[in-house]
Amino acid sequence: MKSVLVSGAGSAIGASLIRTLLARDDVKVFATSRSEERLDDVRQTVAPEKRTSFVAVAGDAGDFSGASAVAARIDALGGVDCAVAIFGRGVWTSGPLLELPPEQWQAVLDEMLTAHFAFARAVLPMLSAKRGSLYVSLGGGAAFGPMRDAGLMSIAAAGQMMLTRVLDGERAAQDPRVIELVVNAAVGTGKPDDRSQISADEVGHVLDELIMSGATTWKNVDTDGPLIVMNPKARAQ
Repeated sequence: MKSVLVSGAGSAIGASLIRTLLARDDVKVFATSRSEERLDDVRQTVAPEKRTSFVAVAGDAGDFSGASAVAARIDALGGVDCAVAIFGRGVWTSGPLLELPPEQWQAVLDEMLTAHFAFARAVLPMLSAKRGSLYVSLGGGAAFGPMRDAGLMSIAAAGQMMLTRVLDGERAAQDPRVIELVVNAAVGTGKPDDRSQISADEVGHVLDELIMSGATTWKNVDTDGPLIVMNPKARAQ
């Protein structure tokens, strides 16, 4: 049985990934979120016969002490083969960078960058004990260039991308494999007539494929070392 830890389980992408994983046989999911109510909501979307394979672990996995507590609890329950880090979707800034108040700078970096470091710091040692283990973080295409009036998002996303490269380089050939799925588009409804967006369900399915097979069938992917860039599908001619 493959066991997977999913942070940000209450997000649209996290919930989609959990449903997709638990549609398979022999998969157990440990889901963490700061909100017990959101965890319960996600559990209700899982098929009743698969709910015994869903383990809710409430806690702030993006905080140093919270991430350590989550990792310790998971380790005591036997550990996992894979961890998925989903953070930073609840904070937004607008306006020129130098006009942002210091508290906004700190909030965005904490939510989008420090959270990833805290989670990786707590979880990677646990995964090291599992042969063939995998650590996946979810990032955004803002890292590739400055976003108009939202440059801090680009700074944080670029920092996360470099964090992935550093972790991958420092671990060399050791377990776990460290990768980042970079969604290079807005995550929207995924309506058939809007190919510029990628839906949360599509991201969830790609994460599921990476976890279960190490590759993806998404038709527009660029790979750069530990980075797997998920681009919108080309519009049909």
